[in-house]
Amino acid sequence: MSPNNIIAKAKEVGLHLISVTDHNMVENSLPTYTIGKKFGITVLFGMEVQTSEEIHLLAFFDNYDLAHTFQDKIYNLLPDIQNDAEYFGDQVVVDEENEIIRFETRLLLNSAQISITDATKWIKDHGGLAIPSHIDSPTFSIISQLGYIPEDLPFDALEVRNKEKIIDLLPLIMKKDIPFVTFSDAHYLKDIGRRRISLDLKKPNCSEIANALKQLL
Repeated sequence: MSPNNIIAKAKEVGLHLISVTDHNMVENSLPTYTIGKKFGITVLFGMEVQTSEEIHLLAFFDNYDLAHTFQDKIYNLLPDIQNDAEYFGDQVVVDEENEIIRFETRLLLNSAQISITDATKWIKDHGGLAIPSHIDSPTFSIISQLGYIPEDLPFDALEVRNKEKIIDLLPLIMKKDIPFVTFSDAHYLKDIGRRRISLDLKKPNCSEIANALKQLL
């Protein structure tokens, strides 16, 4: 899943806008963004935050500096536990040539000490998109952890793996005017593009995406 291979696969399957959302890290978004520009593919700077409630929340930004600031905030809220590379695998940051720049030694698979409320507020206050991941999953989803989706959280959309489950989830969603989306959630190249959405965008940025998502209602 190197940046070059991700962009090549995205091009092959006809995707125009993607994001790399590593666990509690945005750095690998940058080389993917740079390569994507050469092939006409927009890459949002993203990460999948694991909140203190053990909820997975997707964060997307147009601006890398903002995204990296958010990464720094999350990093400082993670437990100071070292990664066991033999057990969990290496946590690498790479460049545009797929060369390893560094190994992240702190374990990124933990929960940051930030609530879903505060994480969402930070993302939205800084012009990003906030979308809870795989809300139909029995683990690490907002429904599995809270039992419902509060009305007062300003999410841009809710991500599901299986659209057929949406009707069963509706009673647990307090805010009714929120769209559903489905993403690849690809951990292997073969899975890129297996699930996707289509949006009518004037420009491929977070503001336009937020507006286009509202049109899905």
